[in-house]
Amino acid sequence: MSEHVIYWRGWQEGILAAFQQDQGGTNHCAKYAAATAANLLLGTSLDGSSLVSWLDNRLLKGSVRYTIFGNHNGSLIFQTANLVKRLGLLNGITFEVRIKRGKVSDLFNTLKDGGAVNLVSVTYFKGEEPLISCGHNNTSALAAARWVGGHIMLLGAYDSGHHNLAGTCTPWGFQSSWSSKDQLYWMNDEDFRRSWGHLSFFNMVTVSVI
Repeated sequence: MSEHVIYWRGWQEGILAAFQQDQGGTNHCAKYAAATAANLLLGTSLDGSSLVSWLDNRLLKGSVRYTIFGNHNGSLIFQTANLVKRLGLLNGITFEVRIKRGKVSDLFNTLKDGGAVNLVSVTYFKGEEPLISCGHNNTSALAAARWVGGHIMLLGAYDSGHHNLAGTCTPWGFQSSWSSKDQLYWMNDEDFRRSWGHLSFFNMVTVSVI
């Protein structure tokens, strides 16, 4: 079977990975993903920490509209969409932001088009965490869930020729808010499909510039 290879805008992995921001030991993945989305589309240098600081000064720290509960407990898909819009407003940018229950074909279409980016959620129970590894590693960069967990990332590539050190095909490449600046974070097909929006009504945010 021929390889299926799509990198967003045809950019190399290292170029895509250079846009990744590091959330450290926090739950701010959605804020950093929003900033990465803006920087990819516009060539800006916005930082997710600006959203963290802005929310710290909001009533209830952005609860309900932007965060699950308080500024340090993560964001659902619709809240992530609101964060992207807010980041735009804070910087004089108008984004077109859509949330939906998407299909794999939607992800492929956005990768091929290059005019938009997809932020996706993976959700899981404790003990059922998907394996998300940097580059060709086969150890997970994802922390264990306390009882239920989730993570927001940007889809940067699909490469059926990508394998980890254990020889497992890991075709789904994501820009995640962890420490790597030269490699994407990769998942095998089974782990991605079972965790993509598993506990969510919506599973993706599509962002483009108006």
